[in-house]
Amino acid sequence: MENEPNPKRAFIEKTERFIVESGKSVGKYVVGKIVTSAIIGILAFIIFKILGIDMAWLMALILAVTNLVPMIGPWIGLIVCAVIIVFFEPIFALYTSLTALLLQLLEQFVLLPLVVGKAVDLKPMLIICVLIIGSLAFGFWGVVLAIPIAAVLKIGYNIFIAKKDNS
Repeated sequence: MENEPNPKRAFIEKTERFIVESGKSVGKYVVGKIVTSAIIGILAFIIFKILGIDMAWLMALILAVTNLVPMIGPWIGLIVCAVIIVFFEPIFALYTSLTALLLQLLEQFVLLPLVVGKAVDLKPMLIICVLIIGSLAFGFWGVVLAIPIAAVLKIGYNIFIAKKDNS
């Protein structure tokens, strides 16, 4: 009788593992998002310096910080940068906007799937799909929560459902 597995104990152990791994995964998502925002900021700074924009550091910082907010953050950053730059160097407002737009596309379709996908152990194409589904189903909050929820669901599947050694 002592050698028989205790189903309650096994479930408790799996639940503990699920909670710990889910917490780590969400933390990795946040770190991945910070990394992608930093990359966007650095690229923006380099491009703005090449274009000769005097306030390159400020524009890059605004884009990096606002990029932390999914979906609407990059748009807010683009608008804020364009409004600021139009008062100082109006001709550069267009260049700033185009750069911000291109960097947003780079982040959404390249950096986010690769960097954040690797951080939370999800395939890049799956990242794009869950972002689209989250956006269509739940709007802003769907985009904000899509990747962490997908990561937690994968962990739950691997721990509770998949037919492999979960010890």
